[in-house]
This record gives sequence, C-alpha cells and structure tokens, in this order.
Amino acid sequence: MDKYFSKVLTERQEDVISHIAGVGGFDLDLVQYIKTEEYFDDPSSIDIAIFAPTDNFNYYLVSTVGFSSYQPDPKLARAEIFMLLPPSWKWDLEKEEYNWPVEMLKIVSRGLIDNNKGAGLFQIVKVADDSFSDGTDVIGGVLCFPEMNALEFVEEKIGDTYTRFFNLVPLNKAQLGKIEDVGVKAFVEFDLHDADGPVGFVAQEPQVKKGSNIDKIIEHNTNSLNKKG
Repeated sequence: MDKYFSKVLTERQEDVISHIAGVGGFDLDLVQYIKTEEYFDDPSSIDIAIFAPTDNFNYYLVSTVGFSSYQPDPKLARAEIFMLLPPSWKWDLEKEEYNWPVEMLKIVSRGLIDNNKGAGLFQIVKVADDSFSDGTDVIGGVLCFPEMNALEFVEEKIGDTYTRFFNLVPLNKAQLGKIEDVGVKAFVEFDLHDADGPVGFVAQEPQVKKGSNIDKIIEHNTNSLNKKG
C-alpha cells in the first residue's frame, strides 16, 4: 500500500485495513488503495482498497474503507462492504469493463448514507435498470455474510462498537427477478450455493461487445466459469 496514503487514513480506516489483511492473510505491500478524490480532505471519506490474491485465498477482495464511520440507521451495526473477484481479473481502472466493481462499491455505500440506510443481511441494492457499465450485465446486488472467508472476518470490534463485513454479490436483471419470485433467503440458500459450497464472487470476466473477433472465446470461457459456479 502506498505509504503516502497511510499518513492520511483515519484510525478507523487503518483498523479496517488491518482487520482485512490480518484475517485474510493479505500482503499490505500489494494493496492498491484508492482515495476518493472528491472527499480527499474529508476525514470520514469512503475509500476503496484492492487486496491481491494469496496462496490461501485465491481471489481479489475489493472493499470499502470508511463506510463504517457512518451509522445512518442506529438499529444496524456499522459495516464495510466488499466484493470478491477471480484472480485473473485485470485491474485497468481507466476502463469501465474492469473498474466497475470499484465504482459500484462507491455508489452503493454513498447511496446508503444519502438515503439514511444502513447495511443489513440480505439487503438488496439496485444501481441500474439495464447494465451498470460496459462489460457487465449487473444491475444490483445482495448483501450476504462472507461465507467464503474465515469466520473471524464477519465482525470486528473497532473503537467502542462492532463493525460487520458484508459480501456484496452482484446480480443481473434475471437474478433480481427471481428474487422477487422466490424471496431473497431462498435465492441466497439455493442459487448462491452449489455442490462446492457458497458462491459469492463475480463469476465471469468482462463481456466483449458484439462484433469482436474473440466473442466465441469469451463466450466459451464465460460458460466454463458459469458451470463452475
């Protein structure tokens, strides 16, 4: 992680980073930290940290850092929200098809604050009507407990209160429609689990726009990933 940013983090932000890195076994030197520019001088800004895969946890973990400084709903615990991505994910923050998880976390966390809502288990968030950005058909997500992480990851005492860490599982229009039909608990129990266990990550690489000469390769890879979960 850039040593410069470590000098401008709040104590809570440092504790959030330390908790994720400590429980997940992530290397702090490999953390990519994204300071939210429009709130650069705001001590309670919501930043984003990207933790690189390790031998013991072979996924990228992308998390808010600072959302828990807000508690818009006192009935809900303070929270941070994260997403999991495959180790093959390309981090080109200049391209929508690769940086959309970062932008989605910013929008979701800021929207919950602006609407005076906290983060709760099985909460549905919607960020678009058709597709959130190029390369994905995601229009929202559901907040789940981080089953793919160690149990100690779920909750941590930071300051004088406990902070929960929720996994935001991205959803497309069809999946959100199914939730309306069967209910969110049934969807999470059956659709977000397979024979190998919980499925809580983005299961496909960015889609390529039609007309590309590698459409068939991308389609094949996407289908293969979907079959795995």
